[in-house]
Amino acid sequence: MSRRSLVAAVILVATLLTALSVHAMWAPWSGTTQPASGSAPHGSVTLTGGTAHEVVILTISAPVTGTTAVDVRLVPRDRAATGTSPPDVTVSAVLPTAGHAVPGFTAVPTSDDRYHVAGLPLMMPGRWELLVAIDGDGRRDRLVFPLTVPR
Repeated sequence: MSRRSLVAAVILVATLLTALSVHAMWAPWSGTTQPASGSAPHGSVTLTGGTAHEVVILTISAPVTGTTAVDVRLVPRDRAATGTSPPDVTVSAVLPTAGHAVPGFTAVPTSDDRYHVAGLPLMMPGRWELLVAIDGDGRRDRLVFPLTVPR
């Protein structure tokens, strides 16, 4: 086996191990996620990401062409370190392959650590990127979540 092939194999194994450990680390949150309305609607999609401050859980009610609701849940990593006021949460969307972008919609707080966007327009099928901005208490966190809207 050549040195180049060995290096490629080591990188592949390291990448797979990293992906498995990240999945195992976040699995407890993904199984208990509920949108702000209280129950996950049929056909909804839940995406999980995180920042240094919290785990961010997005629930998209209907990932189809048209307008869809988006729920955002912020699970603080350290409850004692939470800020004095709730952060501002904004959700926007980009379809890079077609050059489409949806401006940011301010998510409305619905309860502790939960926010809601009633109508995010996704005008065509494709691989969208949902951008979530969390601003407050002197921080500016940005996350990108991939979402495929089928035909």
